Amino acid sequence: MSTPAFQLNDTDQVRFNDLMAESYKKVYNMAFRLSGNRNDAEDLTQEAFYRAYRSFGDYEGDRPFENWIFRIVTRLFLDLLRNRRRRVKTVSYDNPLQREGGDENLYFEVPEDGLNPEQEMLSGMFSEDLQKVLNSLSAEQRTLVTLADIEGVPYKDIADMLDKPVGTIRSRLHRTHKLIRARLEQMKREQQGGFQAARNKRANFALG
Repeated sequence: MSTPAFQLNDTDQVRFNDLMAESYKKVYNMAFRLSGNRNDAEDLTQEAFYRAYRSFGDYEGDRPFENWIFRIVTRLFLDLLRNRRRRVKTVSYDNPLQREGGDENLYFEVPEDGLNPEQEMLSGMFSEDLQKVLNSLSAEQRTLVTLADIEGVPYKDIADMLDKPVGTIRSRLHRTHKLIRARLEQMKREQQGGFQAARNKRANFALG
């Protein structure tokens, strides 16, 4: 006998729909920054709202809904990475990941390698180079930068999400910012070197 589908009451259903409409784009953008590709971002976003819907009764209305859903996305992303590390040598990435308590499957793909970095992110500008640098960070570093610099989540809330002291969040973010700056500067030097080599090649061709 099949289990009846979960359904919120009418009042909570309307409230959830409104909150989802208001936050969907930000949740998707966050999932994209974390995962580095659209397919994973779509899957993570859908799974996050599915779980939020199922546990909406646990949501404390006096706290920002975005922070609550961000916490769900963050944990899903970290779970995804742990799952991949465990399965990488024995299971194909094309195999489905079973959704908890249900018959539906989620399919994930390997992520694609897609100013001051803090200023660039906070101003709403997000370059391809910066996304590549984010993809090169560890999962924890990428999560911290996404939450703090891109989404503007307070350090205390990030500490709660990741079960770490606020001081640890601050110090790790500081080190991550230095690493991002160094890698962006390295990419800029490499790009400038490539442009210069191309100009020299064209000049030599013209002279020849």
